[in-house]
Amino acid sequence: MAHLVGVFGTSHSPALIAPVSDWPALEPNIARPSLEKLVGNVRDHWDEHQARYDIATTKLRAAILAAEPDVLLIVGSDQGENFGPRSAPVFEMFLGEQIEASAANRRDEGPDLFRISVPVAHQLGRKILEYLCHNGFDIAHVSETSDEYGIGHAVSWPMRFLDLADSGLELLPIMTNVWNPPNVPSVDRCVAFGRALRAAIAAAPSQARVAVLASGGLSHLVLDEELDARVLAAMRSNDLNSWGSIGDDELRRAHEHHGLPLRLNGTAEITDWIIADACAQAPADVFDYVPAYRTESGYGVGMCFAQWVLAS
Repeated sequence: MAHLVGVFGTSHSPALIAPVSDWPALEPNIARPSLEKLVGNVRDHWDEHQARYDIATTKLRAAILAAEPDVLLIVGSDQGENFGPRSAPVFEMFLGEQIEASAANRRDEGPDLFRISVPVAHQLGRKILEYLCHNGFDIAHVSETSDEYGIGHAVSWPMRFLDLADSGLELLPIMTNVWNPPNVPSVDRCVAFGRALRAAIAAAPSQARVAVLASGGLSHLVLDEELDARVLAAMRSNDLNSWGSIGDDELRRAHEHHGLPLRLNGTAEITDWIIADACAQAPADVFDYVPAYRTESGYGVGMCFAQWVLAS
């Protein structure tokens, strides 16, 4: 059987791969009224935020490597990169032998920059996929990507800002659907999938040491500190029933609540953290949570970095 040796989570904002001087370009250009609590002080915190990100990502990288995994299974959401009109499964596993992709920031870096070439644990992946398909989850699989940047940024960016591309780890990406309704996974379905993923890892006929990394979230592009607080409480609780405090529409329709197009709804990426929490079946140790506002109107990201404390 394979061994689950660690479960981790990270936000993957472009702020993690861009200096503070470039952050103004990250701000959406859709006007919103200013929030009184933010007027006059948003950018004053940016240097502090960058310092906190550096500390948290350094700690997270060290924790992942300290678990000594052979395989890093990344759960992240496709945001119109390879999912779309031709295919948009609820869950999809990449089973090619190698990931050839760009970890570039698409706003101002082309697909030839920050290239990564990482082997895929495709044989282990097939066994995990077979288990899931025989236990209530019809998981799609793919061995090629259609986007010029390759696999989605939920996979490639953490390899860049956590400096893991040359770590010797094999990857096993699982992509989730958050931008192609109606088959967007519910909170309950993500809890069930996380449980099944843990069982699938344990059942795989392999001696591989597997670490799981949730990539994305928390709330954005309008930051919702109250929602994030409930997410953090659920992660820390060691009670999977606590995810019942999060409504499906709070994640799926966060953009509508703020009058924004679906392409600006990153809040749905919280589903990947739910999967990780259910896979860990343990309380989370949150390294840091930063309510990182980018504008006085509330645009920003709930930046989170965490490790679940697995039972020995």
